[in-house]
Amino acid sequence: MTITRTLYSGFQSKDGVLESGRLVEAILLFDTVLVSGSATLPCLIDSAGLAGTMRLLEEGRLALAGGFPNAQGTYDYKQPGFFRNRPLDRPLRYGFETVFVDPKNPNNPSVEERIAKDLAKSKRVPGVDSKELSRVQDRILETMRHIDPASLKTSDDLRADIANKENILQRLFVDYLRRETDLSLKHENIELYVEEVSDEVFEVTTNLGSLLGLGGEEIHDILKKPFFGITGTNLQLRRMQAVGAASGLRPSQAHLIADRIDFTSNIHAQSDLRQKFTRIREIAEVPALDAGLKVDVDMLLRLRNSDDARVLRDWLHDSTKISDEEIRVLLGGWRQKLGEALKTKQVKGFRWLASTGIGVAEPISGIIISGLDQFLGKFLPGMGPIGFIIGDYKRYLDKQSKGQT
Repeated sequence: MTITRTLYSGFQSKDGVLESGRLVEAILLFDTVLVSGSATLPCLIDSAGLAGTMRLLEEGRLALAGGFPNAQGTYDYKQPGFFRNRPLDRPLRYGFETVFVDPKNPNNPSVEERIAKDLAKSKRVPGVDSKELSRVQDRILETMRHIDPASLKTSDDLRADIANKENILQRLFVDYLRRETDLSLKHENIELYVEEVSDEVFEVTTNLGSLLGLGGEEIHDILKKPFFGITGTNLQLRRMQAVGAASGLRPSQAHLIADRIDFTSNIHAQSDLRQKFTRIREIAEVPALDAGLKVDVDMLLRLRNSDDARVLRDWLHDSTKISDEEIRVLLGGWRQKLGEALKTKQVKGFRWLASTGIGVAEPISGIIISGLDQFLGKFLPGMGPIGFIIGDYKRYLDKQSKGQT
């Protein structure tokens, strides 16, 4: 399947509500958002409404991805699980496999039955009509992107890394440990190799124990996280490739593939615009929408389809690396333009308005406007990606939050 500007992700928090801010940003930044499981549907309908959910589906901005549940089973000598009869009898040996609900087993619910069961929970939401809910279900099934569980066999990916002549696995392990732990490590002093000692059972050979003065079991626990982090990332990449999504890795997973030089990994590492957007938003002191808040889909789609939003997406996509300091310079430049605009004769009377938020009559048309937001929308259109974030986008978030207080 062709990889497109599509995000594959989940949007349900641990306490069962929609992560509204993450969904809004995803709709804004990507052509299509693929929800990774039908369990999210009730909280999505609760926040976006039945009509809003239907519109996202009909316009192709939202779809369901998946099919039958799948996960990665991980095993070692402490927890051999299904691998009890395999050679996991010592530290630094790890096993894994992709486990999934067998679609051929008649005792397992079908995809349609799973979706219907999750959607039925939406009937508790006030105003949800059964007929409309049925239409939403039909549309979900029509647009759903299926993942074949048989395509998720990730041991081949690890075998390819083992065969890599540059010993990429050593670099991935060390970079992970330097990033996620307090260990002081240098690449040039470390030796680390991985080999497959049995089917889907792998052993790590390393001098880390002697360098750090630690025993085998301690090193086993230290290397366990990066090992299963790598294999878990491979599984997520397989899911994304199955549904044609360029984005969908967590930040820690994106770091793990950043050192790979193959074309597909580069696409996945560079296509996710969320981290860049979040950094700019946070430096600009623009808050995210809180989890569980309602989402005005019509307003969101108008915002998303605006010329400034298109410029933002293209700019984020084309900006390979941008530092925090560069972001601050851009923000300063935008605010300087705002200051220059406020000094012009045409809008001289709005300097006090912009600082106080009190409504006054516009001198040209006589229309009453109120506050800096309205001023920006009328007198400073097309202010580029930075202006969009601290102008139109912030205005949308403010309206969503104020409407629910």
